[in-house]
Amino acid sequence: QLIDQLAQISDSLKATNTLITRLSKLPFSPGTESLDDPHSVRIELAQDIHDSLKQLEEDLELLKQEAEDLNTTSHTGGYRRRESTDDRERERTRLTAHTTKLEEDLRSSRSHFRRAQLNAKKASEAAKRKERELVLATLSNPEPVPQTNGNRTGDLFAGRRTPQPKQRGTKEEQEVDASTSVTTALRRTHDLLSTELSRSLFAQETFDQSTAALAELGEKYDSLDSVLKNSRELLGTLLRSQKSDTWYLETAFYILITTLVWLIFRRILLWPFIRLPIFLFRWILWKPIWWFLYLTGVVTTGTTAAQGTVARSSTRAPLIVQPSAAKGSIPRFEEGMAEKLRQGGGVPVGAGGSQAKEGRENVLDGEMSERIGRMAEERQKQQEGGEKKEVKRGDGTVLQERESEPPNPRKKMFEADVEDAKQRERQQD
Repeated sequence: QLIDQLAQISDSLKATNTLITRLSKLPFSPGTESLDDPHSVRIELAQDIHDSLKQLEEDLELLKQEAEDLNTTSHTGGYRRRESTDDRERERTRLTAHTTKLEEDLRSSRSHFRRAQLNAKKASEAAKRKERELVLATLSNPEPVPQTNGNRTGDLFAGRRTPQPKQRGTKEEQEVDASTSVTTALRRTHDLLSTELSRSLFAQETFDQSTAALAELGEKYDSLDSVLKNSRELLGTLLRSQKSDTWYLETAFYILITTLVWLIFRRILLWPFIRLPIFLFRWILWKPIWWFLYLTGVVTTGTTAAQGTVARSSTRAPLIVQPSAAKGSIPRFEEGMAEKLRQGGGVPVGAGGSQAKEGRENVLDGEMSERIGRMAEERQKQQEGGEKKEVKRGDGTVLQERESEPPNPRKKMFEADVEDAKQRERQQD
């Protein structure tokens, strides 16, 4: 079916080419085409050829679309119907070749039609120009009309000229005939000028439309310039973003590689290549040599440990834990002792303060020791006299006597000698 349609289009194209040839060879002689006739043979023939070519192009476009649909259908349904595949391929190839040839023929016919139009227009213009020249020559040099003996003869150019009388009468009649001819020529000239004016108006309208189209095109170009500028800015922004993103990605990649290398080194390479050699060196070489030297007596550790223990025990003062308050009332200082304390004299204590050089035997001597002794005697006398006072702490808590209550078994007392002995045993081990 598509092949038949292509054949019909080809036949129509041949007929159109015949019309194009006729248009290019159309004869024009002076007087055959009116100067003011818009429906001349040339224009009608050109319009027919134009319509025919346009119709052929539309038919060919529809045929190409149908051929593409047929190819798509044959490709999609090829796995269902496998028979006559070669015939279909040949038909598609032939259809494509015919379509391509028709397209080339249409383009060639269109170019021939343009050339035929130009040739016909040139011939028509030449015929019109020759006709105008003949009219002007007739007006400038009127031919004498032969007179007969009262018999009227028909004019050979009655269709193109005004009828002339057979006999020339008086001079007035000749002037009337001349004025009539001039009037006819002027009318033709007026018609020609009207035609040229309409053409100039059409050209002016075309020029105005072209100006408006150019202005619109200029606006589109301006908008295109703004779009290009925005696109350039967008591309710059994208390029900067890409650079920053690339830097971030490279940094993250390097951090990832460093982390992987560290994990491989820490989990795989550290123990067999670093810790294992150190462990083997310590237990295979260093420890046996050290134990050998220790057993042979070259290296000893007992004296050093003993010296360290003695040094620590001599530098540390014994810690003696005493009860927070004794029986009875809290001892009080006398008035003289309080004044001495306010004056900055201070009270000497046993073994001295920080970095004191006095011995324990010389701490309590002099008047102060006598006062403390008297205070102790008074304290003892008060206890013997049966006077009892409540003993309070600094925060106001009243301390009660234990009397026959056993001590708390969970309360631990710090014994310096026992702790020092335990420390020495641990160091020796």
